[in-house]
Amino acid sequence: MKDFLLIIKTEGSVWSDLSPEQLQKHIEHGTAYIGNLMKEGKLKNANPVDKGSRIVTETDGIIKDGPFNESKEVIAGYFHIVADDIKEAVAIAKANPIFKDIPTKIEVHPMMAIGGD
Repeated sequence: MKDFLLIIKTEGSVWSDLSPEQLQKHIEHGTAYIGNLMKEGKLKNANPVDKGSRIVTETDGIIKDGPFNESKEVIAGYFHIVADDIKEAVAIAKANPIFKDIPTKIEVHPMMAIGGD
């Protein structure tokens, strides 16, 4: 099994873009999705990302931080999963119910093991 980081990127927010009824269904579907990943031993961690993120950059020796303002796309959260390979990790990402609720992209990143093994 290999570790993968799934980064959820959206152009909106399920918390503010959905009606209360739609949000309730999204929560139910998301809870079932997460519960299934846990039952299968595929989920290591997952969390939404709150507003107020910052980006830190260094140019010409000057380190700056500022809000993400280059695009409407925001990182909404992440899943740290385990899968046999990238194909399985992509299948897990594709099964995320968020795709049914708001415009979403999920980046699938293989994680490198450092040291030890």
